[in-house]
Amino acid sequence: MSKTTPQLRSAWKEFECDEDSMMLIPFGPDKIRVVPPAAEAFEALAAVMHHHGYEIRPKDTDSYNCRKITGGSGKSLHAYGIALDVNWTTNPYRDHEGTRAVRFSDKDTQDERALDVKAHHADTDMTEAMIADVRNIRTREGRPIFEWGGSWNSVKDCMHFELDVSPQELAAGLDPATVPGLEAYLLALRATGGEPLPVVEPVTVPVAPAVFDPHVVIARDGLRLRSGPSADSDIKRVVPAGTQVNVLRRENGWAQVDFIGDGLADGFMSLSFLRPLDQAPTPVQPDAGGGVGVVIVGGRADITGDVTPALVSRMFPNTGKSNITTHLPSVLAGLRAAGLGDRDMVLMALATIRAETEGFRPISEGRSGFNTRTHPFDLYDPGTNVARILGNTQPGDGARFKGRGFVQLTGRDNYRRVGGQLGVNLLDDPERANDSALAGRILGQFLKNCEGRARAALAERNLEKARKCVNGGTHGMSRFRDAYERGERVFPA
Repeated sequence: MSKTTPQLRSAWKEFECDEDSMMLIPFGPDKIRVVPPAAEAFEALAAVMHHHGYEIRPKDTDSYNCRKITGGSGKSLHAYGIALDVNWTTNPYRDHEGTRAVRFSDKDTQDERALDVKAHHADTDMTEAMIADVRNIRTREGRPIFEWGGSWNSVKDCMHFELDVSPQELAAGLDPATVPGLEAYLLALRATGGEPLPVVEPVTVPVAPAVFDPHVVIARDGLRLRSGPSADSDIKRVVPAGTQVNVLRRENGWAQVDFIGDGLADGFMSLSFLRPLDQAPTPVQPDAGGGVGVVIVGGRADITGDVTPALVSRMFPNTGKSNITTHLPSVLAGLRAAGLGDRDMVLMALATIRAETEGFRPISEGRSGFNTRTHPFDLYDPGTNVARILGNTQPGDGARFKGRGFVQLTGRDNYRRVGGQLGVNLLDDPERANDSALAGRILGQFLKNCEGRARAALAERNLEKARKCVNGGTHGMSRFRDAYERGERVFPA
């Protein structure tokens, strides 16, 4: 029997409206904020949708939101990071007379099913087979993980998915055998470096050779991509600041753009919020009211005294300011101790935090399909290729030396090396890597160890290469790039 909303509120009480504790994870082509213990579950939900070819629209999909429940006075389960609304335009909330079962469309395509929803012939553009697979996702103890709002008799909330388990029940772990398409979805994510999956549209007609006119989005809160050159045109999605686009043509203050340089149009954006890539950003100046503007001069001058929580917040648009205020002093102290207080390395460090933890606080790595198959972090345990790279040689090393801190220090070899350099025994007490002051020193030392490669990459303006100095790959690359480029505007050279 499904848990009641009050039961779930009680079970997840410690996370109520705790925005700073939420974890940002890929969800198909989107990113959503969920409570960390639930990351693996929502990963499974995305896998099932991917398996069924269901297109998720970021513009009308959302997760964490500290708000009251619809039609009530208590907190919505979205306030606990355990609920998600998907494609609400074509899966609307409907209150109906009496009780009845959900009405599925029998059409073959998602677009056709959406027309049935619009005509009130169906309640959802999702298929019955996909929902059956979602409701079959279970823990290793056999507990169903998700409740679907379309299954309710009195109302239909087909956009809505919520956890139907307590933290203790979810701790048993996900049963991957109950998730069709999980392995394929995880492979697709790995191919993008752990970033959201691109939305691929078929090319049916030949196109002219692309004109290369690169621009970058400079709207702080992101720029709307529209279907036509007008503010009245439909919004296709919101494109984050720092995203590079190719302008194909201009029309009355609008730019037709493509995202991958193949000459195919993805939509229209306002030209006012696009800057030519070869044009330097306008430096930040002090405002007339005495506000702080930062102009840093000099090659490797220490800028840490000018790095404030207010300025850093502009590099972390999805992060609560309280965490930045609390932990920034530890980060800056760690960089100064390592002799990395100059602009390049400060931006490198802050962008690394954005890519690794987003919430600007030292945390432990969450369990996911990237690190867990049968028991927590067993993909890091001896006998695996990852364990060989990380130097994990003892049973249980995977969980013992999982990622921690601002930089997500991972593996026995890294704990031994960095701990030794700092004069701290992290092998016997790896959890100390989450202490704020020590986590700042670890971040500084880790960057110091790869300083030469990082500086060379930054000098070449090769942010992907710089990211690999820390991560070994490109996981979190879009967040790293976005933060670094925001930082360049906040702290101009």
